[in-house]
Amino acid sequence: MSAFIGACGGGGGAAPPPPPPPPPAAQDPSGIWTGTAVTPDIPDVVTSFETVGAGDFTVGAAPFTATFAGGAAKTVGDQGLYSNGDFSWHVAAAGTVTFATPGSTLSLSTRTVSAGDNATIQVLDENGVEISSVVVPDAFAVINVTRDPAIGESLIGSVVITVTTGEIVIDSFTFGFVSTASTDDIVCLFAPPAPDDEFICAVADAAGNIIAGANGTFQVNGNQVSGMGWLYAAPGESFADGSTIAAITISAGTVAENTSLDLTVDGTGVSIDVTTTFDASFNRGSDLATVEASWLNFDIFGDASTFDVDAMGAISGSSAAGCMLMGQVSVMDAAVNAYDVAITVIDGGTCGIPAGDYNGLGATQDETVMDDKFFFGVFVDGISMIIGDPDRP
Repeated sequence: MSAFIGACGGGGGAAPPPPPPPPPAAQDPSGIWTGTAVTPDIPDVVTSFETVGAGDFTVGAAPFTATFAGGAAKTVGDQGLYSNGDFSWHVAAAGTVTFATPGSTLSLSTRTVSAGDNATIQVLDENGVEISSVVVPDAFAVINVTRDPAIGESLIGSVVITVTTGEIVIDSFTFGFVSTASTDDIVCLFAPPAPDDEFICAVADAAGNIIAGANGTFQVNGNQVSGMGWLYAAPGESFADGSTIAAITISAGTVAENTSLDLTVDGTGVSIDVTTTFDASFNRGSDLATVEASWLNFDIFGDASTFDVDAMGAISGSSAAGCMLMGQVSVMDAAVNAYDVAITVIDGGTCGIPAGDYNGLGATQDETVMDDKFFFGVFVDGISMIIGDPDRP
């Protein structure tokens, strides 16, 4: 009996582990968010040929790369043939350096291997037109080229080496790009989650001019936000990689509901950091009576435009250049300040944008009095955008 009690008596076994804590509640990224978008400078392509390996090679990070072909990166034990480190790029007949993204600055050291060797180095622009041509000297000399697109100069596209006799070396190679560094204002509207999961953003410079817009879809997992979409440059603007329309991803994002939304956006060759705070006007609600008005004083890329919204949300309007605008504003969720916006552009003259069906979002904003502006962005995915903040008369 005592053995039976010892084996089955209460209190002798280990307590079961506690249940795991519930996952954190998902944060809601919907809202109007205002803040800054910080674009960094493109890093220079730099090499002294120490670790590039044998054969043809590429240095840099796409799309900001330089591809070297026709020579060999090596060391031959003669310190006089290296301006930095123990390697240089040797070219005995012909070599080329091709830049995936045209640049604005170039610096390299070069010399012949033996006195009397004969060679030239040509720097060509992005269209293959010669910018400069230099006869390679017998002692190390530095070749510098600088281009300024702000004064109409074309950018650097490639380097061509032609060796007539002997051999040359190149070392301390640096290639730079037009500055992209900027801190711009940004406003984004993230629609209520499912079934929409849409966002729009407008980016403006210090003078208030819209220089870019974005649209896409987002997902949230806990407080982590991800997404994908398109980024569009305004006319006369371009992104770091030279593009004017780019597919983008939100590679990292965090949200604190009704407080802050921070994103890292990739797709233009550099990572853009977006830091925003919540605009409480999102919580004021929405209805068609609020947006029923004649909305004036906005531009479609410099084309003065207006549109009316009637009591049923129907849009009708035009631009000075002859674009006809028709569409619909719809309430998404009456509890929040966000609207579905659809506009069909009909080219009745010489529109500066493609005709077609544009879709996006909108929200009212305050300038002088409540709801006297209507911020909206509509898009044809990957093709074009219309962004504006027209005034109520």
